[in-house]
Amino acid sequence: MERKKFIDVLDAQLIPALGCTDPVGLAYGAACARSYAAGEVLSVEAQISVNLIKNAAAVCIPKTGGRCGIPLALSLGIVGGNASKGMEVLADLTEKDLAAADDLVKKNVIHSTVADNDKTLYLCVEIKTTEAAAKVIIEDDYMNVTFVEVNGQVVSSAASRQDGGAVKSAKKDVSFLSIQSILEFASEATEEELWKVAKAVEMNTAVSEEGMGGKYGMGAGACLGRKMSEGSLGSDWINDALMRTMCAVDTRMAGADMAVMSNTGSGNQGLTCIVPVVSVARYWNKSEIEMLRAVTISCLMAVHIKENFGILAAVCGAVIAGASCACAVVYLMGGGEAEMRQAMKTSLGNVAGLMCDGAKAGCAMKVSSCVYSGLMSAVMAMDGRGIQATDGIVGETEQEMIDNFVRVSKEGMEKMDKVVLDIILNK
Repeated sequence: MERKKFIDVLDAQLIPALGCTDPVGLAYGAACARSYAAGEVLSVEAQISVNLIKNAAAVCIPKTGGRCGIPLALSLGIVGGNASKGMEVLADLTEKDLAAADDLVKKNVIHSTVADNDKTLYLCVEIKTTEAAAKVIIEDDYMNVTFVEVNGQVVSSAASRQDGGAVKSAKKDVSFLSIQSILEFASEATEEELWKVAKAVEMNTAVSEEGMGGKYGMGAGACLGRKMSEGSLGSDWINDALMRTMCAVDTRMAGADMAVMSNTGSGNQGLTCIVPVVSVARYWNKSEIEMLRAVTISCLMAVHIKENFGILAAVCGAVIAGASCACAVVYLMGGGEAEMRQAMKTSLGNVAGLMCDGAKAGCAMKVSSCVYSGLMSAVMAMDGRGIQATDGIVGETEQEMIDNFVRVSKEGMEKMDKVVLDIILNK
């Protein structure tokens, strides 16, 4: 087994992100366009895919005091964004930048429309200033710039590669991932090889701890923690994992000025893959390397399930992360490949239809549902139980299960996604 391939996947998929990736993605695209057009901004036109609009409309943006909105996200990228920092594009934002962004929004020069294509992640930003005009297109991945035009001249494109290769390929081969190969790699990996996973644990655990005070979002995690302390809810390993994960999501969805380690392009999936697994491992007093290997399984399983899924979709991404953490918890329980496969199938079969109605404070509750499904699926798998292939969309094999899940999410829920967006934009 070529262990470097797995390490490369972890390095490519575990990316620090400050704020929800969708409004931050808009800010990144706007910052990229602005970098080619100095001068006073006269107009900004943004064409945005349905799923990107849905997830950017109502979630709080970091460094704004809990504010949200697509025009604000675009304006922040223009006046204070640093595109070189990727998904931490707003890390250097100041109060002066926020005021300037507000002024830009008030001038009513920023306009956005739904992109006229079928891509789940698409952003075209056109900026006209007193000195220049620039157009930037991002497709399939938040930082995948596929086209740049300045003053009517193509500077770079995915076809021409005139930028010397700076245009990134959003699709990387991860076909070698399977439950078997992931388990083999994780079981052999050393702490030195898993340094990125350790960093992810550090970052996402800190975000979880920040949310325990209950000052962010719905305070769902802190509420659960209080009830556990009072004795009205059990203080066990499952509730501890739910509480810590909800605290993390509460914090992030409220726009806290703390970066998280995202996975497969999603901060919430990064939190859901990592925080409950760390909680369970520490609750059971597992060693550091056992914990890191379990988290590695969870992170790689998310990549494996999402390979043919797309970065954004109608289904809640926590469904994938919940099934991934199920496999990790099976590992912590001493289970093997067969139990991991059953846990994954049971978890996906349980919550596969959980829809995404945009990034927002309520995501903490959806995440808790998926984490609970994953943890209970692990328990059941270790007891030789789970949803069987005769039931619903559950497949006989690992790949059949994933294929069925992808089909339901992409084909079956496509119309629903448009209905949800219509409700969000018109209520």
